[in-house]
Amino acid sequence: MKRVLLILLTWFVAVSTLMAAIYTPDNLPIPYLQDKTQYVSNPDGILSQTTVDSLNLWLGQMETGHGVQTVLAVVERIEGGETYDFCMALAHKYAIGSKEQNTGLIILLSTGDRAYYILTGRGLEGTLPDAICKRIENHQMLPSLREGDWDEAMLNTVRAIKAYIDGDDSLVGSSDFDNDDATALFWFCIAMLLGLILIGVGIWWDHRMKSYCPSCHQYKMKKISSYTTKNKRLGIRTHHDTYRCSNCYFTKELHWDEDLHSGSGAAAAGGALGGSFFGGGGRSFSGGSFGGGSFGGGGAGGRF
Repeated sequence: MKRVLLILLTWFVAVSTLMAAIYTPDNLPIPYLQDKTQYVSNPDGILSQTTVDSLNLWLGQMETGHGVQTVLAVVERIEGGETYDFCMALAHKYAIGSKEQNTGLIILLSTGDRAYYILTGRGLEGTLPDAICKRIENHQMLPSLREGDWDEAMLNTVRAIKAYIDGDDSLVGSSDFDNDDATALFWFCIAMLLGLILIGVGIWWDHRMKSYCPSCHQYKMKKISSYTTKNKRLGIRTHHDTYRCSNCYFTKELHWDEDLHSGSGAAAAGGALGGSFFGGGGRSFSGGSFGGGSFGGGGAGGRF
């Protein structure tokens, strides 16, 4: 019986290994493109969520503070098993990093292939030369990889990389290059302000014109009566206002028609607008985009 169970277990492990996804640069999920706060691709669930959250936080600080745009991927297997080729293909596909600084960074761990690589953009080769990348891997990554502690390996690696990034004052934060959101908000506020001004001017002008007396040319016409009639057959509501000049007592009447259904239509539109801007209450983030960075093959990698 024990022998049968052992055979079944071995068969299950073998089948699971064969069925595991084999990733290419084309099918590797890139969460950053849907949510610009998510730098870690962890499709096989190899890393714990706590580790993913910590890595995303640190990598976000690196991009905001120093313009270093990172893709960190931890998968079970990659096509061909060569991490350098995979990273270079990924770099060319997405042009990770800013075009101004070329500060893209790719960190890849393939646990099933027992291989890893740190690939640096051209602008990072001075901050993270090949020898430094190798030193980080040997001292911070490899000890934990050999013990199968993937979480600790990635945490130690990114922590060490961040220390070097933070120590380079020549790296400029991404906010200095990417001000699209701030610019859009600025022009939105300007448009809203101009709109309010125009509405205010329109209301003032309408009031002024209604107070103008064509007889004595004074702005002393005042409303003295108002009533409304409805024509359900035509579907209209007619407003009647009477104005009298307090200077010469000239009297005039104004009337205008309103669609009986316009009120409900306006209310429906207002409800939709309110739901769009103020409803929901859910937390959401917009997707990120890569800045056109280039890679020259700098970095280091190996197997464990």
